[in-house]
Amino acid sequence: MVSLGIDPTATPVQHGGNSGLYGIVDQMVWRRGETNIKLFTRGGFVPSDCNLISYYIDAGAGLAGLLPGRADDVLTFGFAYSKISEDAAAADQDAFAFNGPPSPIRKYELVFELNYALQIAPWWTLQPDLQYIVHPGGNVLDPNDPTGAATVKNAFVAGIRSTIKF
Repeated sequence: MVSLGIDPTATPVQHGGNSGLYGIVDQMVWRRGETNIKLFTRGGFVPSDCNLISYYIDAGAGLAGLLPGRADDVLTFGFAYSKISEDAAAADQDAFAFNGPPSPIRKYELVFELNYALQIAPWWTLQPDLQYIVHPGGNVLDPNDPTGAATVKNAFVAGIRSTIKF
């Protein structure tokens, strides 16, 4: 029995092209003095037969001018969702059927994010960032697990970005 999803002897499938659809909505919905709230969403869709991710969406809200005298600072909360394509998940199911555990089936990755963009100077921004990631990589095996059977655990990530404009 040979898996259609992971046949190592098969000739690679050649696709004649690829396409996709992407959109952005970004709108201020409230303002009072120097304070405002913006809502945003972005999304993209591509064919699942030749892409690992079949669709992606993120959305959130940004609150500018939260602190008095800090009109250019922005507090943002958002989420992002990436759906693993059905074809990639089918290949994972084939691997599980033929090899048994550990062969996780990738499904999705979900990220929650909170950050604060602090305008230090007109040319310099510091942005502390916190993220919680559910199913990192879509639900993949942990390369650091000595048993080789565990998937990567949900992750909490903290970082900081610095932007300097010339």
